[in-house]
Parts: sequence; C-alpha cells; structure tokens
Amino acid sequence: MKSKFPLEHVVKYDTKEVWVICDSAITAMGISAIVEKFYPGYKGKIASRELFENLKNQLVNCHK
Repeated sequence: MKSKFPLEHVVKYDTKEVWVICDSAITAMGISAIVEKFYPGYKGKIASRELFENLKNQLVNCHK
C-alpha cells in the first residue's frame, strides 16, 4: 500500500499534471520521481504559492 503523497499538491487529472509547492532545491530535483511513484504517467510541476491557490480554487469551483 502506498503512503500519502508527502508534499502539498493539486492534481489536474484533465492535463495529467501534479502541481506541487516546494521550498527546497533538493526536493525540487526529486519532484519528478515522487510524482511518478504516486501518479504514474503524470508530470510534476512546481507552483508558486499564488498559482497553487488559484489552481486549488479553480478545481474546487469546477466540482461544485
């Protein structure tokens, strides 16, 4: 059984993207591998806090 994704993230299933908040250069280098482990076939993307909040709001509003 896989554990929970270790970073704050938003998944865009329509574009197969996982947007991640990342404050560390070391972690940033490993995002592709982490995303592949939890979301095979998806691309990992690094988001600024502002972009991340916008993505979260868009996804919440489109599922209402």
